[in-house]
Amino acid sequence: MSLPAPAVTPETPARRSRLLLAGVAVYFLLALAAWSSGRGGLAALAVFVLAGALLSPALRRRSLAAWGAWGALALLLGLLAARGEGLLALDALPILVNAALCALFASTLRHGREPLIARFIAILESPERLALPRVAAYARRLTWAWALLLGAQACVLGAILGLVPGGVFAALGATPPAAFAAPGWRWYLHVGGYALVPLVLVLEYAYRRVHLRGVPHAPLPLFIARVVRRWPVLLQGIAADADDPRARGAR
Repeated sequence: MSLPAPAVTPETPARRSRLLLAGVAVYFLLALAAWSSGRGGLAALAVFVLAGALLSPALRRRSLAAWGAWGALALLLGLLAARGEGLLALDALPILVNAALCALFASTLRHGREPLIARFIAILESPERLALPRVAAYARRLTWAWALLLGAQACVLGAILGLVPGGVFAALGATPPAAFAAPGWRWYLHVGGYALVPLVLVLEYAYRRVHLRGVPHAPLPLFIARVVRRWPVLLQGIAADADDPRARGAR
């Protein structure tokens, strides 16, 4: 359900990408300022800006669901900031990112959809590569693997945030069911969780060369260069899929 859309010039994928990048850049600046100063209000504002950037296509379409979600988030962030717990919103963000990516990968595994890894292969190499022996099946299994990995990562990060001193249980004035006092836990929450992604990419590349021995593979530096060069196209494809759940179905 949505409100009547205003008469505007259709937005190009490139412009959507630039707006998203601008929102992400502002988020990182605010997050760094919040982390260094310990000001919860800045942390809550950083999360609010990032959510607005991610929801911007739906917000511009005047989607009631998107505006409702953004408004509810604003209320929650305001309550956290008022209680002096705004930093928890920033700490929870890696959990939400992993959970959202898990849902994204899993959603493309439904019947009639093209697995997300298959789309990446078509963009980074060529659609014809999917017709090579075992490549399409491998792309589906790898999409499953990423969904499971990101889901497990979200659970681990959620457990950390709940059990550490100063975490969710402490913020609610409750005693956690188990103690988890690991120094530097915020570094893993905000850095280690994201560092896992390039590590798995490199390990998967090594496994792929063995598992798909009969298929030619680009050298690792060239593969990484393609990812860096073509990531805006990957991002646009994900955004298009989010805008239209039926988009890019199985060919």
